[in-house]
Amino acid sequence: MVIIYTVEAHPAGSPSPYSGREWTGSYSTDEAGNPVAQPQTYRERVDLARKTVAAEGLTAPVLVDEMDNPVWCTYGPAPNIAYLIGTDGTVITRQDWFDPALMESAILGYLDSQ
Repeated sequence: MVIIYTVEAHPAGSPSPYSGREWTGSYSTDEAGNPVAQPQTYRERVDLARKTVAAEGLTAPVLVDEMDNPVWCTYGPAPNIAYLIGTDGTVITRQDWFDPALMESAILGYLDSQ
Protein backbone atom coordinates (compact mmCIF):
# COMPACT_ATOMS: atom_id res chain seq x y z
CA MET A 1 0.00 0.00 0.00
CA VAL A 2 1.21 3.46 -0.90
CA ILE A 3 -0.48 6.77 -0.16
CA ILE A 4 -0.11 9.58 -2.69
CA TYR A 5 -0.29 13.04 -1.11
CA THR A 6 -1.77 15.43 -3.67
CA VAL A 7 -3.47 18.80 -3.95
CA GLU A 8 -5.32 20.02 -0.84
CA ALA A 9 -9.05 19.33 -1.11
CA HIS A 10 -10.16 21.99 1.38
CA PRO A 11 -7.51 24.71 1.58
CA ALA A 12 -8.18 27.74 3.73
CA GLY A 13 -8.11 30.99 1.80
CA SER A 14 -8.22 29.58 -1.72
CA PRO A 15 -10.61 27.60 -3.93
CA SER A 16 -11.07 23.87 -3.52
CA PRO A 17 -9.99 21.99 -6.65
CA TYR A 18 -13.38 20.25 -6.53
CA SER A 19 -15.72 23.23 -6.33
CA GLY A 20 -13.79 26.25 -7.62
CA ARG A 21 -14.71 28.12 -4.43
CA GLU A 22 -13.41 28.09 -0.89
CA TRP A 23 -14.86 24.95 0.68
CA THR A 24 -13.43 24.51 4.13
CA GLY A 25 -13.81 21.47 6.33
CA SER A 26 -12.18 19.72 9.25
CA TYR A 27 -8.85 19.46 7.40
CA SER A 28 -8.77 23.20 6.68
CA THR A 29 -6.99 23.78 10.00
CA ASP A 30 -4.12 21.97 11.66
CA GLU A 31 -4.09 20.52 15.18
CA ALA A 32 -3.30 23.96 16.63
CA GLY A 33 -6.21 25.58 14.77
CA ASN A 34 -4.03 27.29 12.17
CA PRO A 35 -5.46 27.50 8.64
CA VAL A 36 -4.05 25.05 6.09
CA ALA A 37 -3.47 26.87 2.80
CA GLN A 38 -2.90 25.33 -0.61
CA PRO A 39 0.89 24.81 -0.86
CA GLN A 40 2.54 27.04 -3.46
CA THR A 41 5.83 25.14 -3.69
CA TYR A 42 6.80 21.48 -3.65
CA ARG A 43 8.70 22.04 -0.40
CA GLU A 44 5.50 23.38 1.23
CA ARG A 45 3.55 20.34 -0.03
CA VAL A 46 6.19 17.96 1.35
CA ASP A 47 6.16 19.78 4.71
CA LEU A 48 2.37 19.57 4.88
CA ALA A 49 2.50 15.87 3.96
CA ARG A 50 4.99 15.24 6.79
CA LYS A 51 2.75 17.06 9.27
CA THR A 52 -0.23 15.00 8.13
CA VAL A 53 1.70 11.73 8.43
CA ALA A 54 2.71 12.63 11.98
CA ALA A 55 -0.73 13.93 13.02
CA GLU A 56 -2.56 10.89 11.63
CA GLY A 57 0.06 8.32 12.68
CA LEU A 58 0.32 6.94 9.16
CA THR A 59 2.64 3.97 8.76
CA ALA A 60 2.18 3.26 5.03
CA PRO A 61 4.69 4.86 2.67
CA VAL A 62 3.57 8.33 1.55
CA LEU A 63 4.68 9.71 -1.81
CA VAL A 64 4.10 13.37 -2.68
CA ASP A 65 2.66 14.30 -6.08
CA GLU A 66 4.42 17.04 -8.06
CA MET A 67 2.94 20.54 -8.11
CA ASP A 68 1.33 19.99 -11.53
CA ASN A 69 -0.40 16.93 -9.99
CA PRO A 70 0.37 14.26 -12.61
CA VAL A 71 -0.74 11.33 -10.42
CA TRP A 72 -3.89 13.12 -9.30
CA CYS A 73 -4.74 14.00 -12.91
CA THR A 74 -3.90 10.55 -14.30
CA TYR A 75 -5.80 8.43 -11.81
CA GLY A 76 -8.78 10.69 -11.30
CA PRO A 77 -8.93 14.01 -9.52
CA ALA A 78 -10.94 12.92 -6.51
CA PRO A 79 -10.37 13.02 -2.77
CA ASN A 80 -9.67 9.77 -0.94
CA ILE A 81 -9.74 7.72 -4.15
CA ALA A 82 -8.21 4.23 -3.99
CA TYR A 83 -6.93 1.73 -6.54
CA LEU A 84 -5.88 -1.87 -6.43
CA ILE A 85 -3.28 -2.27 -9.16
CA GLY A 86 -2.20 -5.75 -10.19
CA THR A 87 1.37 -6.89 -10.54
CA ASP A 88 1.09 -6.34 -14.31
CA GLY A 89 -0.02 -2.71 -13.85
CA THR A 90 -3.69 -3.37 -14.61
CA VAL A 91 -6.22 -1.51 -12.46
CA ILE A 92 -8.15 -4.27 -10.68
CA THR A 93 -10.41 -2.10 -8.51
CA ARG A 94 -11.16 1.63 -8.32
CA GLN A 95 -12.95 3.13 -5.33
CA ASP A 96 -14.22 6.71 -5.56
CA TRP A 97 -14.02 6.84 -1.76
CA PHE A 98 -11.64 4.42 -0.02
CA ASP A 99 -13.46 1.69 1.90
CA PRO A 100 -11.00 -0.57 3.77
CA ALA A 101 -13.38 -3.56 4.01
CA LEU A 102 -14.23 -3.47 0.31
CA MET A 103 -10.57 -3.04 -0.61
CA GLU A 104 -9.60 -5.99 1.59
CA SER A 105 -12.21 -8.10 -0.18
CA ALA A 106 -10.87 -7.01 -3.58
CA ILE A 107 -7.29 -7.80 -2.53
CA LEU A 108 -8.26 -11.25 -1.30
CA GLY A 109 -10.20 -11.92 -4.50
CA TYR A 110 -7.23 -10.81 -6.58
CA LEU A 111 -4.81 -12.97 -4.62
CA ASP A 112 -7.13 -15.99 -4.94
CA SER A 113 -7.16 -15.54 -8.72
CA GLN A 114 -3.37 -15.59 -9.02
